[in-house]
Amino acid sequence: MGAKILVVEDDPESLKLIGLMLHTRGYQVLPARNGPQALQKAVTEAPDLVLMDVMMPGMDGYEVARRLRADPRTAHLPIIMLTARGQVTDKVAGFEAGADEYLVKPVHPAELFTRIEALLARTARLGPPVVLPRGKSIGILGCKGGVGTSTVAINLAFILARGFTAGKKVLLMDVRIGSSTLALQLGLRPQQALKTLAEQATTSLTADTVMACADRHASGFFVLAGLPDPSGTVPSLPPAQAEAIVRSLEEALDFVLVDMGTGLDETNRTLLRRLRYILIVTEPQRISLLLTQALLATLDNLEIGKHRIGIVLMNKTPTSATPGKEAVENFLQQQILCVIPPAPELAFQAAERGMPMVMLQPESLVAVQFRHLAEHLVSL
Repeated sequence: MGAKILVVEDDPESLKLIGLMLHTRGYQVLPARNGPQALQKAVTEAPDLVLMDVMMPGMDGYEVARRLRADPRTAHLPIIMLTARGQVTDKVAGFEAGADEYLVKPVHPAELFTRIEALLARTARLGPPVVLPRGKSIGILGCKGGVGTSTVAINLAFILARGFTAGKKVLLMDVRIGSSTLALQLGLRPQQALKTLAEQATTSLTADTVMACADRHASGFFVLAGLPDPSGTVPSLPPAQAEAIVRSLEEALDFVLVDMGTGLDETNRTLLRRLRYILIVTEPQRISLLLTQALLATLDNLEIGKHRIGIVLMNKTPTSATPGKEAVENFLQQQILCVIPPAPELAFQAAERGMPMVMLQPESLVAVQFRHLAEHLVSL
């Protein structure tokens, strides 16, 4: 028999028609008339793919997708949303909820089957689902240098360690052994720890070994920072060691934040396949947005699902000429998780004192936005 497809549709005629089309192509059909029924069958019937409407009474398709992604038993399932809602905001909401594909009715059967077959093939290449580790690993990747990637990583680490999730174990790590400013931005003395770990065999990179090398910031989170060496003589963190470090820390901590810098070298590509979620940092300027658009296209080619990607918009320029949140979302076809407002004086003072901005002014608009971002990441 063919693959099992869970079809979620509240309209009985549409459900019957879609089921008939899928049967004709050799697929097994698992019908569900509402969200709760879909969630139950996703666990008990072990489908290979979910084909789902959005507009349903009670629990809509967005909420079903979010719950599927939140459950380790169903988080791996490919999801196609098939709906009459075709606005950009609808599509963005669908991808953010966890959809892999978003098709607008009416859709030609040939396109529907092509998308189904492509997703099933991708899932087969990825192999069987893995059990999610205890901790959430989150990468912070800049569209280019200078947009504030490390700033986002540092302030997010502080919020997760000291905010509403106080008591959680949080570590912030660099992937750059050289040319790093992370320690300096946090008022820490640069150490050789990351360089030492990079030279060890992957089998020896246990959580205890890694944590023994980490610094601890005054706010409570741990730090594995590179060296501020601009000479280029310090090698990068090798891909195998980077993945082994993250894997070990995921089992011991609640949050592992990875400052990935910029670019998609082999280390970052390896980590992208490992990390639970990726934050892309950009700014509302033409060149940065074009680079972000290209980066998103590359991640799509690498089969990094859109539900694993979020955008942070760092607005450093206090001017009304920059495009707004909605305009950037329309351009990128991706939801903006938060917009960090311009705060040049706060940024300067934080850099001079070696402190996160949210630690220096916890009630600022900047801190409010970082708390919103942290709340989203906790909910994943």
